[in-house]
Amino acid sequence: MDTDVLAAVVLAEPQTREQAARILAGKWNLAAPSHWKAELLNAVWKAVRFGRIHASVVDEIVDRFSALIVESVDVGKLWGKALARAIEAGHPAYDVLFVELAIRLDTHVASYDAALQRKFPHVVKTPSALLEE
Repeated sequence: MDTDVLAAVVLAEPQTREQAARILAGKWNLAAPSHWKAELLNAVWKAVRFGRIHASVVDEIVDRFSALIVESVDVGKLWGKALARAIEAGHPAYDVLFVELAIRLDTHVASYDAALQRKFPHVVKTPSALLEE
């Protein structure tokens, strides 16, 4: 699962929250490269900066994602092959870390990132596609 799915839940995104929440509560064991927490913090920061949420709710949001059960995998275990895939695909390496982890775990990345889906269609699926499986 990519951090955009987590952000949809913790930031209560109106169009994607329900599907994202079903992914988090579903049958899957969740795993992500260890930088997922930093990416999620950045999403919250952007939401405050652009006025989508008020800074007064940040502690509540941090509590929500602190409660998530996500296996964090050290980026150092993924970066060599992830970088090679990123260069070949022409896509940012921080996103491809999720792809590399999914390949190693023989699973999918749940993501709303259309560009990532196009570059890695065999691995990256929308939450709705995964919920239909």
